[in-house]
Amino acid sequence: MSSRRRERGPWPHLREATLRAVVEADGRVLDAGQRATVKLLTGRIPSRGVYLHGGVGRGKTWLGAEFFTALEVPKLRLHMHALLGQVNQVVASAPAGQPKGIDHAVARIAGDARLVFIDEFHVHDVGDAMLLRRVLPGLLALDAGLLLTSNYPADGLLPDPLFHHTMVPVIEMIQSSLTEWQIPDGVDYRPLNAGDGRRAGFASGSWTVAGATVTGGPGPTAARTSAHVPVGYSGTRQLEVTAADPEAGELVATFGQLCGAPVSVQDVLGLAQTYSRWHLRAVPRPEEIDVQAFQRFAFLVDVLVDADVRLDVEAALPLHEWGRAAHLPRDADRFLSRLSLLGVGRTNTA
Repeated sequence: MSSRRRERGPWPHLREATLRAVVEADGRVLDAGQRATVKLLTGRIPSRGVYLHGGVGRGKTWLGAEFFTALEVPKLRLHMHALLGQVNQVVASAPAGQPKGIDHAVARIAGDARLVFIDEFHVHDVGDAMLLRRVLPGLLALDAGLLLTSNYPADGLLPDPLFHHTMVPVIEMIQSSLTEWQIPDGVDYRPLNAGDGRRAGFASGSWTVAGATVTGGPGPTAARTSAHVPVGYSGTRQLEVTAADPEAGELVATFGQLCGAPVSVQDVLGLAQTYSRWHLRAVPRPEEIDVQAFQRFAFLVDVLVDADVRLDVEAALPLHEWGRAAHLPRDADRFLSRLSLLGVGRTNTA
């Protein structure tokens, strides 16, 4: 590596005017906090990278993704849970006699990337915290800039006071190695943009009350049928769903099948690679959902938004009523902001 490269640091350069032209296309107008974030991302970063956080709908993922896309360098973007899953998979599948360390797995996954973008850096699980204590040093050792986006400031990760101490080493690495930047609080743009006509992928989906009929609504297979789909690294485990058509890319399942059962984030990530349209049926009232099922639902929405996979939900309540319930999970604001992208169907009163 040349001395010039070391002086410049690992953060890849992009002209501010280039990023502004992209994010302000189609008449978009950035607020002051978003303009300052564009200036930060395109400026000289003295650290190993940027830890970008802020409230829901403030544009963290959007601005990070536009910066990522505009860069003409080798790059890698992963959802945080996809990163952890790939690390585990590389370590577990290493042939006898080959390196199996976490650092080796991280380097193999990153390849020659000059920017590694890890989205949804939210930690609520002690196991994830312990794995990140080994993964983050590997990321920071890469000859690449590191961009993390989160709803939490670094010292707010794994907020549960019983387990927060397990995350402290990761927090200290973030604070000492990355530039921490908050997009100031302001308007949540997701609900405002939900009806702007640019509906594709996840945003083309719908939230309807049980029995509602909408164009492009529930899939062709009756809810009483069942099928099994392979999940897990080896594909040897079978998950029961209502119906699955890999060729058409359609998956139909009840809330109980995907969120009431012990379905992992890695299972959902794997299924999202095969199925581009999901039908989630029989979503109960919030007061009927336990904490674990709520967390699985939140992770499912995170994964499908990140993969830009269509989701059609059939629920017991309209979304505006469902979102006002007292029994909602942690990160409820982020969760509901993402669900607000879905079109709202008509209630069937017949």
